[in-house]
Amino acid sequence: MGFGLKSAMVPFHAWLPDAHPSAPAPISAMLSGLIIKALGIYCVIRVFFIILGMVPIIKTILMVMGGLSMVIGVFLAVGQWDFKRLLAYHSISQMGYVMVGIGLATPLGIIGGLFHLLNHAIFKSLLFLCSGAFEYSTGTRQLKHLGGLIKKMPWTGTSCSIAALSISGVPPLNGFWSKVIIVVALIQAEYYLLAVVTVFVSFMTLISFIKVQKYTLFGDLPKNLLKVKEVPVLMIVGMGILAFLCIALGVFYPIYGNMLLESAGELLSNPMQYIDYAMP
Repeated sequence: MGFGLKSAMVPFHAWLPDAHPSAPAPISAMLSGLIIKALGIYCVIRVFFIILGMVPIIKTILMVMGGLSMVIGVFLAVGQWDFKRLLAYHSISQMGYVMVGIGLATPLGIIGGLFHLLNHAIFKSLLFLCSGAFEYSTGTRQLKHLGGLIKKMPWTGTSCSIAALSISGVPPLNGFWSKVIIVVALIQAEYYLLAVVTVFVSFMTLISFIKVQKYTLFGDLPKNLLKVKEVPVLMIVGMGILAFLCIALGVFYPIYGNMLLESAGELLSNPMQYIDYAMP
């Protein structure tokens, strides 16, 4: 329950949608990209793989929490009009993917969960920085009050589109690979219904971000936003680096994937080897 609260898993998620809108965009990026992972998911991995052991009841609990988080998070996100609150609910949903992969406790499931943990840190941090950039230039993050910003903020708009496609699992971006690995791991473990749910949640994520793109980047530019300008260069550089990582980690996954991810998965599957590496 404690780690579920830290990682904002359903039903311990209520704090996160209120925390993100209240925080500055860089803090939200840090909260979603690192805090809920380092203090929540990573601790779950360390405790249940290394200390207590992944017994069947724990696997079931983690997978049920992950499945509920995926579905409930994405459905709550679809109806949001506050950009940051929408992203907060997607954090809950995407962490559900990680929990499902980890809960499987199979080599492929662990690899998919760890990879999605990394990918989420990148594309969700980018999305929060984009929301901050839009608010910086327009003074609002309400989707209904925006529109046509791709004309005025092309760099921010392009970065936002890349992150939106990545979190939705569109190939060849990084989010696609980690979601595919988790789905394949579910099928191999004969969790066919959960595999279908995972694909459906990815589709609903895409629907949600099509709404974001429509109401922020495309359509008619409101009259009160005619003088809007692109954000400062340093803000663009930060978003550009994360957008590049979304592309590079996806395009070059066949080159580095086996080398890095399989090594990490083997360490978790072999607690004594992990302990030897952590405490030589």
